[in-house]
Amino acid sequence: MAPPAPVAGGQYLDGAWHHLHPATPLLRGGIGLVAVLVWIGSNLRERILGFVFRLPDTGGDPIDELQRHHLIGIAALVVAGVLLVGVGLFWVAWRASDFRIDRDSVTVRRGVLLRTTRTAKLDRIQGITISRPFFARLVGAARMEMDVAGHDANVRLEYLSNGAAEELRHDVLRLASGRRQAEGVPEVADATADGPTVLAITPGRAVGSVVLSETTVIFVLIAAVIIPGMSALGAGPAAVVALGPMLIAAFTVAGRRIGRNLRFRVVATDDGVRIGAGILSTSNEAVPPGRIHAVRIEQPLLWRASGWWRVSVNRAGRIAGRRNNELERSIAPVATYAEVLALLPHLVPALSSGGAAVEAGLIGTGRVEDFTPAPRRARLLRPIAWRRTGFLVTHDAVLLRGGFLRRHLTIVPIARIQSVALRQGPAERFIDIARIEPHVVTGVVHPRLGLIDRATAEALFTDLAVLGRSARSADVSHRWAATPEEAQA
Repeated sequence: MAPPAPVAGGQYLDGAWHHLHPATPLLRGGIGLVAVLVWIGSNLRERILGFVFRLPDTGGDPIDELQRHHLIGIAALVVAGVLLVGVGLFWVAWRASDFRIDRDSVTVRRGVLLRTTRTAKLDRIQGITISRPFFARLVGAARMEMDVAGHDANVRLEYLSNGAAEELRHDVLRLASGRRQAEGVPEVADATADGPTVLAITPGRAVGSVVLSETTVIFVLIAAVIIPGMSALGAGPAAVVALGPMLIAAFTVAGRRIGRNLRFRVVATDDGVRIGAGILSTSNEAVPPGRIHAVRIEQPLLWRASGWWRVSVNRAGRIAGRRNNELERSIAPVATYAEVLALLPHLVPALSSGGAAVEAGLIGTGRVEDFTPAPRRARLLRPIAWRRTGFLVTHDAVLLRGGFLRRHLTIVPIARIQSVALRQGPAERFIDIARIEPHVVTGVVHPRLGLIDRATAEALFTDLAVLGRSARSADVSHRWAATPEEAQA
């Protein structure tokens, strides 16, 4: 098969196969193998040397025995041979792993005896993550992973040099956006260069958000009940000892959350947003425009005095339970109100001029900024929260508002709605209200709105179905930098 035609641009767009970082075999599991072999050798060296060189078991040091039998030279040759075999195996594994980029896809192949090939279509890429584990950072290497819509469809490049990873991400995003560089014409500027920082979590906020979390409060309440209870039963110091495992678990979870939020930063670019986090092991993820299927902004009660909010999203290509990490659950683990307003237009471009509607969705009640509230009779089911419940449909998105103790606003781009459900239980039927559930890709955000007047819910059901069809047919977010004609081609 003839290789694909080269694409104008970076060195990796020539249509040829390129090898990964030379340390790839070692970083992908070789370090663990070397550690195991060193441990075995240090603990069983007497038996190994005795077996190889037929030395008698005198109880002495095996190195001294080798010297006494004049076998040091032979032992050195054996060690050198083992090292050469190991280096040769690593070299074969490295040569058997390569990748190629063409105008439409990224292809990775690896394996010696069992050959595997995986291809990612550019218009299916939901995000690109460059992560640098601690040992990879020591040799200047990085792991690049492309999140692709579909079950277990992600494509990994393990590993690349730091410069190659950044250049490759730039090239892939440029091709995915629809920007085409003319042959022989250099780019005027880096289209993916960092822009303004829209979110930067300070150490104080990282610690405070964990201290004021529901998990911490629940732990304190449990401890406040268990310790006095066990002391009353005469357990004394045994109460503290019994809480030992719980204390260790609590501090471990809190430490992980704080460490995950330290150096957390979201930067705006022409190709979406970049999310960076980590101290020893770092990750930097680029999320292109139009890849967000649902956004949930929520504020726990304990965060209200500080004015903090959490922003979570759903994206195709991420499977709950496998890659459901903090970067997936919370694209902004703890953000101020101003940072939320600055971040939202990059997640849902249709809300670039909807600041008043977003404010009404976050802190408003009743009929404000065209929000349709729940009818008064809905207080029979939710005596307090019904005042906060409501919805707003714009040309490009639907906003679902709710929550009293825990305020929340869910935003769903209409082009991302896959189907709509209208539900009504016995109690809801009795007071003539209903629920609406816009269906999007599976994730941590579950868009749903209850306590709607039945007739209003039926009209909303019809409107979302009609708007969804027209929005999906006109959607060109998969080629966000191309003209509408080029994106539709």
